Amino acid sequence: MTFQAFDTFPNTTSRRLGTSFILLALFAGVLGGSMALPVFHIHPTAGQSLCHGVLMTFFVICPAALGGFGQWLLPKALGTNKTSLPAASLAGFGFLACGVVLLPIFPAVGLLMWALGVLSVAVDIVATILEERRISFRDASPLVWSFLATASGAVVTAAVLAALVTKGLYRDDVVGLNDRLVTLLHLPETALMLTPALGLVAAILLRRPVAGSLTWRVAPYVFGTIGLVGPLFWADSLFGGTPNSMLPAIALLSQALPCAMLLAALCRDMWVERVELDGVTPWAFGALALFASGWASMLFPGQDIAHSAAAFGSIMALCGGFYAWLSYQLPSVSLPRVGKLHALLTLAGSICSVVPALAEVGGLIMGLSLIGFAVLGVTLMKEAGRVRVSS
Repeated sequence: MTFQAFDTFPNTTSRRLGTSFILLALFAGVLGGSMALPVFHIHPTAGQSLCHGVLMTFFVICPAALGGFGQWLLPKALGTNKTSLPAASLAGFGFLACGVVLLPIFPAVGLLMWALGVLSVAVDIVATILEERRISFRDASPLVWSFLATASGAVVTAAVLAALVTKGLYRDDVVGLNDRLVTLLHLPETALMLTPALGLVAAILLRRPVAGSLTWRVAPYVFGTIGLVGPLFWADSLFGGTPNSMLPAIALLSQALPCAMLLAALCRDMWVERVELDGVTPWAFGALALFASGWASMLFPGQDIAHSAAAFGSIMALCGGFYAWLSYQLPSVSLPRVGKLHALLTLAGSICSVVPALAEVGGLIMGLSLIGFAVLGVTLMKEAGRVRVSS
């Protein structure tokens, strides 16, 4: 068995791997946030135009969702205590760690490392859902469907991106490659942000299945559409199959409409469930508010902030999942009040950041939020050390 060669205790393996991925995502988030500071624009590197957005999306959201929460939450949701191929996730962590370091200096090589790393992690996620589950697909939660759709979309995006980067490196056209990637990555980027974020939002707001839950019914169709349709059409457009002019309409049909369907189902189930506010739910509500504001902005010409709102909303959803995990692991620590204040601070910074006139204020507020995440990172490292000593 693969996990026996990797660790004697598979549940400890998943916790350690998940902790490593979250710490990597925290580091990438702090680095990506610092890249937006004016001091780093004095002598920009070759990848300056890519660093901030790519770090925050590809190296924060994907490692945290697939690597972190995929190791922490997915086995429990499937009724098991391990993933199928932890060695593949470990290799993916190594590739992603190299990519974080190399991206500001050699952006093409950093993206290639991301593609290799996320492919390795996605293989572990898909194999775990198909081979290790102790439940039927009919009983699978929205979180499971979101992980499966995210991993499948990541396989498509990473394979195509690796081919594009390798072709650009072979032709020795790194500068032109950087310029093309800025405009090419928006559609799959948004799909990889929305799919895990909405899965975590559903898991935060609906802690247990509701009798006759609409969210459970629509989850396979919603997450399958968001996670796969956009990346597949994007890959087809790169080779001349789908005109680029159709991509905005595809984004609307494959992202905005399914998300609205899931939101309606969530509202209905929350009304039935009578969800109470705690230290985690404000993160989910903040993420939904940002998603909704981004989609609403698409109706007004020249005011399209959908991509930025989706990025900040996805980060808020990941932070909510992080606080939920901390509350579960550290029941002796009082986190509800801290979680609410941190969520309000991050939401205010996110709103200011997506509004051009308030971008500087948003940067300052998000800087304070990053300090809070750094403190949480120290807490998480202490927890990892405690687990290592006890095991």
